[in-house]
Amino acid sequence: MKSQANLNIRFVLYIAFLLISNLLSAQKVEAKKIGNSTLHEQTSTLNTEQLLARIIATEDRLEILNLLAGSAFSSDVASESYWTNMFTEDAIFDRGPARQDKGRDEIMKIVNAPAQNEAIKAGMTHLAMLPHITINGDTAVATGYLLVVMPDTTASHVKLPGKGTSPGFSIYQLTVNQWKLLRTIDGWKVTNRTVRPISSTDSRAILQQSIEVKK
Repeated sequence: MKSQANLNIRFVLYIAFLLISNLLSAQKVEAKKIGNSTLHEQTSTLNTEQLLARIIATEDRLEILNLLAGSAFSSDVASESYWTNMFTEDAIFDRGPARQDKGRDEIMKIVNAPAQNEAIKAGMTHLAMLPHITINGDTAVATGYLLVVMPDTTASHVKLPGKGTSPGFSIYQLTVNQWKLLRTIDGWKVTNRTVRPISSTDSRAILQQSIEVKK
C-alpha cells in the first residue's frame, strides 16, 4: 500500500514537471543564462529517465529531512515508536568511545531511560539545524548541529514589547550529529548515528569530512 502511494506521488510529480516544462516552452520564458546554455534549455533536453531521477532525488532529500526533524521532537517526548521506526535492527548509536549502543534494542534503552524522562520534565528541548545531506544510491549521510536548551529561571529574562517577558533559557549543549542512512522497503532508516559535543576532539573532523569532496 505504501509503495503504491509513493508510486502515485512520483507519477503526479512527473506529470506536473512535464506540464511546467511545456508551459515554459510555449511561453518562451527567458531563463537566466548558465555558461553557453539557458536553464530552460538544460531542463528541456532531459529525457524521461533523467526527469524521474531528479524527482526521486528530491523525494529522498525531503524524506530524510522529515525523518531527522522528527528525531529531535521524538527525544523531547520519549517516543519509543518513532525510535523503533527510525533505526534499523542492527543500528549503532555512537556517543563516544566508551558509549557505543549496538542494536535497536540497546538504543531503545536511551529513550526509555528514567534520566530521559527527568530531563523532559525539566524542559529539555532539542533544536535541530538544517543538515548537510549526501546521497549515494541507496545510502546517505546527513550531518548537522543539534542544540539542546532548557528553561532556566536564573537566566536573563528578556522583555519583548507586545509579547511579554520570556521565562529565561540556557543552552545545555551544542552537538555535532551524523546520521548514516539506508533506503529500505519501508523508507529511509538510520543505520548509524554519531553524536559529539562541539568541544570534543573529533567534532570538527566529522564536519569537515561531511562537506569536503573526496579526490
